[in-house]
Amino acid sequence: MNIKNERINDQVQELTIEIGKADYSEKVETALKKYRRTAQVPGFRQGNAPMGLIRKMYEKHCVAEEVNNMMGESLYGYLRDNKLNIMLEPLPVEEKSHVDFESGDDFVFTYEYALLPEFELNLSKLPKVKSFKIVASPEEKEEFIMQLRKRHGEYVSPEEIGEDDYITVKYGEDKTGFFFTKDLNEKGAKLFIGKKKDEQFKVNFRDIFLSDQLLSKFLKVKESELEADNKYTYTVTIDLIGRVNPAELNEEFFKKAYPDGTVKTKAELEKLAAHQIEDQWKNESDRQFMNDAIGILLENIKINFPDDFVKRYILYAQKDLTAETLDAKYDEYIKSFKWQLIENKLEKEYNISVTQDEVKDFVRQFFIANYFGNFNPEEVKDRLDSLVDDALKNKEDVKKIYDQLFDKKIQDVLYANMQKEEKSGTFHDFIAEVTGQSQEKKAKKAAPKAKKPAADKEVKEEKPAAKKPAEKKPAAKKPAAKKATKE
Repeated sequence: MNIKNERINDQVQELTIEIGKADYSEKVETALKKYRRTAQVPGFRQGNAPMGLIRKMYEKHCVAEEVNNMMGESLYGYLRDNKLNIMLEPLPVEEKSHVDFESGDDFVFTYEYALLPEFELNLSKLPKVKSFKIVASPEEKEEFIMQLRKRHGEYVSPEEIGEDDYITVKYGEDKTGFFFTKDLNEKGAKLFIGKKKDEQFKVNFRDIFLSDQLLSKFLKVKESELEADNKYTYTVTIDLIGRVNPAELNEEFFKKAYPDGTVKTKAELEKLAAHQIEDQWKNESDRQFMNDAIGILLENIKINFPDDFVKRYILYAQKDLTAETLDAKYDEYIKSFKWQLIENKLEKEYNISVTQDEVKDFVRQFFIANYFGNFNPEEVKDRLDSLVDDALKNKEDVKKIYDQLFDKKIQDVLYANMQKEEKSGTFHDFIAEVTGQSQEKKAKKAAPKAKKPAADKEVKEEKPAAKKPAEKKPAAKKPAAKKATKE
């Protein structure tokens, strides 16, 4: 066997591996003997077929298998032994390779590979990245507290419909439906508010709901099944009026809402409301910080790519892609490759890693927060252990958690080491800052719903902190010589 390495330029090199018959013949003979012991050949007992017949049937296959194995071991062994860190994967050079398993005995494999570009990563010298702290508005805190008061309030059946009531009506021959006053538009609210139980009147349901989604929910049909020309006009009878009178903020309320005694006063409740609202908005500000930080990194860190090699690699990996299409999308590919290199360098320089114990603890804390918040962890330890073990069996979910934790650590490194332009304000201020909109044109977005206290066992949504740049096309495999990340 002969291995030759030729330097094409500062980044790209060629590796030629020559394999002769003497290099693989012994392994092929061993493989053929194994085939003879197990082959089912008509007319012969197992293990008794003539070697000449076995050779005729399997020799070419064995040669191809052994030669390809030797080629792979030689290629990646050379990269590993010479400590060559490469990007993407070695690319076969067809015009310089000679591989004919049908009639040839000697084989030549030529591969082209590109060394990882060198670059500096001085985070503290980069331009400032915006960091926005979203604070709870008075209206959000008031809504949070009102939701909690209603959750522990008194259910009553008032004489007439008010602005925040639950209404059940009978309509048609034997149909019953329900909705909230808040589900109605201005016309619908005007029609129903003030009506009393057992009152009858005609309703065009198509015209009174805020959306077709609410209409379909009332009619108990799929939104796609709504008939465009149907006004859904019925004579309705008010069957039930329901209302929840909010609980007073007194000692009894706090004992019910927070039996563990963590909140005992209105001031403490307002503080908790602010904390939970801001915690829910934090994903939004973190995501924006990460997007801005990645943008600064991609724009200001200079990495020289071997463009000709990268383009050949992409066209080789994606057979259905044309050179013209690639040229149009090449900047997107380079951004993706560039971010992979930056992320890998961050991982190495700041010793970023995620352990199995961290994944396991994440899953455990999720179950505690959403299902066992009102229990002593020691009392439910066996049940928790069982749930965690079952959850960790889902490899896809484990991978998502791993990526989420890894992205969070990348974000923490960027936040700790990059210069920041810090601002604070409400969520609407944040939207205005991000979009550059004036106060009058701020995006309208509903405030997050207040988290229920532990006793209510609400499942919260977890989302990855970081949003990656342009999608990775093609999915670049890690070369053997390079330390695999995020395994």
